[in-house]
Amino acid sequence: MTAENQTPETSGGGESSPRRMTGPGGRRGGKFAKFGRPKATVEPEEPLDYKNIAYLQKFIGPTGKIHSRRRTGFSGQNQRKLANAIKVARTMALLPFVGRS
Repeated sequence: MTAENQTPETSGGGESSPRRMTGPGGRRGGKFAKFGRPKATVEPEEPLDYKNIAYLQKFIGPTGKIHSRRRTGFSGQNQRKLANAIKVARTMALLPFVGRS
């Protein structure tokens, strides 16, 4: 069998074999294509203040962990403000450190 008769499937995976360009879930564009997309950032509905306990509790999980940026949708700056507000509220005993009250 000569090189002209070989198909990409039988060529043994050389340079002529087609590369699969779909990522997980059947998306096009390769493994890291999702990182190039611009993401819509969410602005806080209320001010991120340590006294706003009801609003801050939305961003704390049942174990007491602060939700990530991916889950909240905030920008990095707003996520830092959120984390600082939660930490201040915890030290002032307005929010629990562990679990929900």
